[in-house]
Amino acid sequence: MKGQVMLKQWMTMAAVAALTSVGFAGREKVKTALFEAADYGIAPGKTFVAADVERLLADVKASKADRKRIVFQPGVYDIGTEQCQTRTWFISNHDQVNPRKVFLPLEDQQNVAVAGKGAFFNLRGRILPMGIWNSKNVRVKDVTVDYETPIITQVTFTAVDPAAQSVTFKPIAGSYPELDASGRLYFKGYDFRKSSGGGILFEADGRIAYKTSDIGFNLGKVTDNGDGSFTAAQCAHPAFKAGQHLALRVWERPAPGFVISDSEDVTLKNVTVHYADGMGLLCQSTKDITLDTFKVVPNKAKGRFFSTQADATHFSGCWGEIVSKDGVYQGMMDDAINVHGTYLRVQKRIDDKTLECAYMHPQAYGFSWGTPGEKVIFIKSREMAMMYDTENSLDSITPVDQPTIDGAKLFRLTFKNALPETVDPTQVALGIENLSRTPSVVFDGNIVMDNRARGALFSTPQKVVCTNNIFDHISGSGILLCGDCNGWYETGACTDVLIAENTFVNTLTSPFQFTEAVISICPEIPEIKEDSPYLHRNITIKDNVFAAFDKPLVFAKSVDGLVIKDNTFVKTDTYAPYHWHQQWLTLRHCKNVDAEAPRGWKE
Repeated sequence: MKGQVMLKQWMTMAAVAALTSVGFAGREKVKTALFEAADYGIAPGKTFVAADVERLLADVKASKADRKRIVFQPGVYDIGTEQCQTRTWFISNHDQVNPRKVFLPLEDQQNVAVAGKGAFFNLRGRILPMGIWNSKNVRVKDVTVDYETPIITQVTFTAVDPAAQSVTFKPIAGSYPELDASGRLYFKGYDFRKSSGGGILFEADGRIAYKTSDIGFNLGKVTDNGDGSFTAAQCAHPAFKAGQHLALRVWERPAPGFVISDSEDVTLKNVTVHYADGMGLLCQSTKDITLDTFKVVPNKAKGRFFSTQADATHFSGCWGEIVSKDGVYQGMMDDAINVHGTYLRVQKRIDDKTLECAYMHPQAYGFSWGTPGEKVIFIKSREMAMMYDTENSLDSITPVDQPTIDGAKLFRLTFKNALPETVDPTQVALGIENLSRTPSVVFDGNIVMDNRARGALFSTPQKVVCTNNIFDHISGSGILLCGDCNGWYETGACTDVLIAENTFVNTLTSPFQFTEAVISICPEIPEIKEDSPYLHRNITIKDNVFAAFDKPLVFAKSVDGLVIKDNTFVKTDTYAPYHWHQQWLTLRHCKNVDAEAPRGWKE
């Protein structure tokens, strides 16, 4: 078989080189090596093992061709842990459960295209299907990812008895319920056995139920009815009714669908994620990422209304440009997109040029935060006050609690210039932001719908363009500009944001964190004062359509420079108003505001 593979590569390289050398005298021939996964035994309906995948990736890496193309034939690939490589990877905003099982780890690769041709990766177990690590110029196209048995289990209510405080339900096909002797119901998968404490309630049509948020559900007093249904006691809720679906979830997030780390120039095109044990896509420490028709959507063929365990897409400490266009994000258990960096907390001042700083959140540590020469700035945590006189650059960064960056939480940082005396954690709580790892963002032409929490989150000082999107029946705010150096430690100040020509349809159906309005500019500032500096700047909200059942359209806190104009309001009667803000615009500690009520607005 190895001889056949080498022959095919040689023939393909020769053919492509001949085709691409025409037209310009003296131009070097571009050689493309073709790697058919099927030649390594990796094909739909075939039994293959991890060594087959390892051999494929080794041959790709060893190839001297200018471009390399990995081709999967269309069809369903059943992938269990026996088909996976083992990796110790620290992944931002996920549980740091190492080692991890990874099906296709693209590491230290350049100029590689993965052509899925409609390949469907059906995962059996808590597996990370694809990782792009320390690589450059990578394209992935026409791939779908799903889990055969997600840890989220969907049940359908067949009867609700408010008087008896009980609910009768049937688990979705393909789930594996198990009732123990105490009456507690568990659901099993290939490598898990879990009993949820609650979930997200969907109506029969797939909309998240109005004013429900995260609902507790008692699986500790369950009776098996013998006909495939179960009755749970002590778990009635005023919103429960027959025909609804409850996505029972746990809070673990061990593995995203795709992870991109320490890489450059990566494109995912026509890629679909039906479920992932975390984010659909997690990018960290990477420059220039493009998502073109990327989809995170429920597998409706299996009757599901949920998609991923957490955000659809999430970008941590990236730079260059992030583009997400013409995507669809539906049914996920968190936001469609979240773009931010990570503040390190200043722990100790060693001398005028040296600090010890630490990752603070238990799901965000162990990955690269910065390299020598990158620009940094400090912030007062409690006021979220940027200390503009502290801008500096890194001279070195070394782990303190681990021998390498991998897994480290505590670092010693040295700086090019002497630090002001105000950079002293004994005087005030401080965070440090890496300004060199802040991206510009284009979020255009996407559809976000029927998901928990919020739509789009942006926390970057580079230009953000959020245009031509539809935010439809999102539980919380459609768009959130945040900034937090006290909980998640997600940076930071926005300085140039355009929100234009979007349509918001019945968002804010449930209260979640920071959901102060349809567009919520809501940094977490524990100690805001009258003379506090302003965190966000230069935000324009124009030419949007708000089709809303309630009044709060825009909430803004700690903003210098806010323009709101030429928007349209359409009143709907889909739900009853409930929100605590009962005006279209609420301002908290803002200046230089030019705001006009939207067309169609009536008090």
